[in-house]
Amino acid sequence: MDDRSIARAQARLIRTTISDAGLSVHDVWQTYRLRGGQVAELEVDAYLHHALYLPPRHRDGLARATNLVVPGSSVPYSRDLRPEEYPPGL
Repeated sequence: MDDRSIARAQARLIRTTISDAGLSVHDVWQTYRLRGGQVAELEVDAYLHHALYLPPRHRDGLARATNLVVPGSSVPYSRDLRPEEYPPGL
């Protein structure tokens, strides 16, 4: 899976997780910013709707923020979605 595909998968997982929890992009973005995130809320929204690409460090910050604001969630980091890190057959 290339990085753009990983970005889309993370965006879909974040969007689904916050939607299922009844939260908004703003809720996740606030936590992301408080933890040092540098991407504006409008850019985060564009990323979550596949209209903007974000590098792994920003995506992973959003995944971390999502996991903090949604108890029990486990949105993966980019490294967790790279198939080459798993042995064949798993």
